[in-house]
Amino acid sequence: MAQRILTIDDDPGVTGALARLLEMKGFEVREENDSTRALETARAYQPQVVIIDFLMPHVHGGDVAWQLASDPKLRGVEMIICTGVSAEEITSKLPPVRIPILSKPVDTAALIALIEKAPAAVASNNHGR
Repeated sequence: MAQRILTIDDDPGVTGALARLLEMKGFEVREENDSTRALETARAYQPQVVIIDFLMPHVHGGDVAWQLASDPKLRGVEMIICTGVSAEEITSKLPPVRIPILSKPVDTAALIALIEKAPAAVASNNHGR
């Protein structure tokens, strides 16, 4: 079964491009362009990996990361921040879990490498909790 990836970015062009790239690599991808629905979408989809933009209207990526890290059903999900903001500027706004930060434009080889390191069974282990 292909790893499930959720991409969260307010720009549909970004999530669409990421989805096409990742689907070509054999991943199953869902896109979310409204940060206020990110947690709800993640709960329903149960991804193994969530790729999050940082600068988004309404709820920024740091808050989305906190929501995911605090949710019992999503606590083990791997997160990757993809942003145009420097890591130094956002690190203090992220939960105290290791979250890789990639700069935009994203180095696709680095992104794929991070995804491939993520445990494939995270979401299936959380069902029913």
